[in-house]
Amino acid sequence: MDAITLQRRLRAFALLFDYPGEALQAHADEIAAELAGLGTPRAGAAGEAQALLRHLRDADLLELQAEYVDVFDRGRSTSLNLFEHVHGDARERGQAMVDLLQQYREVGLELSSRELPDYLPVYLEYCSMLEPQAALEGLGEIAPLLVNLAAALERRDSPWLAAAAALCELAGQSDWRAAARRAAEAAQDAQSRSPHPGPRDATREGQGADWSAAALDAAWAEEPVSFLGACSPQAGSGVAQAVRIHPRQPRAGQARESGA
Repeated sequence: MDAITLQRRLRAFALLFDYPGEALQAHADEIAAELAGLGTPRAGAAGEAQALLRHLRDADLLELQAEYVDVFDRGRSTSLNLFEHVHGDARERGQAMVDLLQQYREVGLELSSRELPDYLPVYLEYCSMLEPQAALEGLGEIAPLLVNLAAALERRDSPWLAAAAALCELAGQSDWRAAARRAAEAAQDAQSRSPHPGPRDATREGQGADWSAAALDAAWAEEPVSFLGACSPQAGSGVAQAVRIHPRQPRAGQARESGA
């Protein structure tokens, strides 16, 4: 994949995951064309991605914005703030933010005041400013988070699953469901050896599973989440570490301001 294609694709994903506005609806067809060349890991995925883009283009904007808030802003498992999945509300999150913001400044990316540095669309914009190999490495560093996000969106039957699955593939996780299963099994194994009780399993108790957003987030919040050598505060295994997002060398003439 050439540098221009990768750059445009990353910015297309940034728009897909950003709060929907008139610009997204106006450029939905262009985004669809930009992502059309991305291979899909399972039958029907291409159609689902196109269905998502039609939905974003044709929906009433206020209703679309309300849907976005319901999916991404009212549950920790689908949060688009990356460090939410590592640090939660722990104080280590603040230093991780400072470090990430410094990386952005090193490539000339200056943020507006309304978004946090770990907001996924902002991080994708940052990756789009790197050389292709560095950009793909940057995506790979958050791949476990993208897998978790796709799994959570699938549980909620969200149309944004198509975008998350396609982004997982770009990050090197084509079979994201298998990766999600392995992560869940590892978390379950770690929890079985933990002195702290885990979330209730309603199905084992003969009750129907509760797939509401509130129940899913309650279960998620109690389970340890670890990736890239980092652990969440819930894991109870020491001090949480920052995501290993490594500094990149700045490129000349790349100063820009993100409105993501």
